[in-house]
Amino acid sequence: MYKTRIITQKPLSIATYITISAIGFLISFFCIYYYFHFIQDNVSEQASQKAFYLVLIVFGISTSALIFGAMNSYGTLKGKKFDTEFQFAGPVVGVILVVLGGFYLPKSLTQQTLSIRIMNEKNIPVTNGKVILYFLHHTREEFINDKGLAIFSDINEDDLTGKIKLDIKSDGFSRLTFDTVLKSFAPVQISLSQIGVIHISGKVTNADEMPIVDVDILADGTRFYGETITDGTYSFDLFDYLIGDKVKLVTSRKDYKDKTMLLTIDKQDMTNVNFVLQSTKSN
Repeated sequence: MYKTRIITQKPLSIATYITISAIGFLISFFCIYYYFHFIQDNVSEQASQKAFYLVLIVFGISTSALIFGAMNSYGTLKGKKFDTEFQFAGPVVGVILVVLGGFYLPKSLTQQTLSIRIMNEKNIPVTNGKVILYFLHHTREEFINDKGLAIFSDINEDDLTGKIKLDIKSDGFSRLTFDTVLKSFAPVQISLSQIGVIHISGKVTNADEMPIVDVDILADGTRFYGETITDGTYSFDLFDYLIGDKVKLVTSRKDYKDKTMLLTIDKQDMTNVNFVLQSTKSN
């Protein structure tokens, strides 16, 4: 049986450790300043997080250098057979701890995609509007696509650990705002209630683009109608109709031929529903 002693480096004085760590602190604080003033708002969120992780490593190394250097601590490990002892000077211990901690930190930076599907009361996808997610420290916003999906990429796992506020806005639907907790990245489906009031407006002119006054525009089969004023414009509200429904509009005016239009309602405010009428008077 024999004993071996391995020393990785000769311990320096405490003053030397403090000097080295002070320089490290200055470098780390400069990196932090540079990150917050020149990187954070000028790159993508994913790149920003990677840069922050690198800054965090630099700061961790300088901090550990100060603590362990000032303490001049070391770790020992004895082998069972050879009774071997290893001695590590202060900064080395700090580097080891920072590296080991780095294996756990990236877990919080794992990014995935969160999909939120918006449906109406008939279980049909809503194809307009946007979804806003309010996290603890930041806000994300995405538009709803033609499949009824709001897709949020690069979401951190840590963002799902606390309360999240959802704000959903879509034309023709009641705004929905609520707090929730999302425990996973599984797709989320949310149903919106339609408002049920459609506003229709437009203009009636002749073939020469001259406005026609006193033209009745009636939603066929209903009691709802509008009447043009001096500039040829009209407007009225259509109740109990929802986005996706169809309505037939019919014009009525003495000395002009009636005209019909089959209108598919695709938004709450249907503007520019215009008519061009032909006169029945002979030239």
